[in-house]
Amino acid sequence: MSADSKLDFAYKYPFSQEAKEVVASLHASSINQQQLQEGVSRLKGALKEGRVAYASVKGLNELKYGYIMGYVYARMLVSALADMYAIRQFAAAEAKTASEILSRDTTDNLLKVANELQLGVRKEDGEFAVTFEKFVSVPGGETELKLVNQKLRKGVVYIDQQRLLKLVGHAIEKEIGSKLPIDKRNLPRDIMESAKGIRPQEQKVTMGAAKGTYAWIEKLLQTPIPDVRHRTVNIILAPYLVNVKKMDEESAAKVIIAYIERCKQINPNTKINDSYIKYQCKYARNKGLRPLSLIKARELLSGIAEFE
Repeated sequence: MSADSKLDFAYKYPFSQEAKEVVASLHASSINQQQLQEGVSRLKGALKEGRVAYASVKGLNELKYGYIMGYVYARMLVSALADMYAIRQFAAAEAKTASEILSRDTTDNLLKVANELQLGVRKEDGEFAVTFEKFVSVPGGETELKLVNQKLRKGVVYIDQQRLLKLVGHAIEKEIGSKLPIDKRNLPRDIMESAKGIRPQEQKVTMGAAKGTYAWIEKLLQTPIPDVRHRTVNIILAPYLVNVKKMDEESAAKVIIAYIERCKQINPNTKINDSYIKYQCKYARNKGLRPLSLIKARELLSGIAEFE
């Protein structure tokens, strides 16, 4: 790949190996204030709009370098915020923009990105083949990507280009998020100062309409939350599972443990452990506790979750 081709690929996909090579070739030894401001704008766009600004340019290599370095600075800035929710927003926004670019790019570049992400995709008879292990290793909630809806033969999943784009988008988000945050001890002072002017978006999830007295709790179990998880476990989930659904304590604990693990993907800061969850299930059983009412739950989770 020529230097120009590498730069063209790198500025479109600044998380790529080519982008890393371009950054290394710049031998930057100090903070570039203009590029830092581009990073600030990039991160603010990701947090506020859910995507980052991108414009296709021909020539104008300085703009391409600036775009790549803006991504580099944005990674440092979001790390300085020390907010896992902001990191998830940043990774999702970068992935969304990259997916939009990929949808207009060549099939060769789509495959190149996919395989840099270790998906091992190959084209076969107009379809794209991905091994079962690689396919299920990428998190994705769309119905289109559920394994039950795929063509599977001899341990290989066959998908069309649209599904591959969705799969690669999720893989990009996973790749970016998994490399963050950067340790604050490795961040320059200018980065830490600039991050002070960036306000992360409020951590709030919205749950869809639910029917029936306890349908909202079933919806809650499908909707990870970033905070108020101790009380959610002991006054909503444990009483509901053992005293309404009549699950045994061990089974109820397994359900809650799995739920808390999903919550940790939004915000890993929690002191809830398996022993705590098992104790709460046993306590709810012994005391015959009933779960919190929906009205009280709205108060408890105000600012954290909204019930439509």
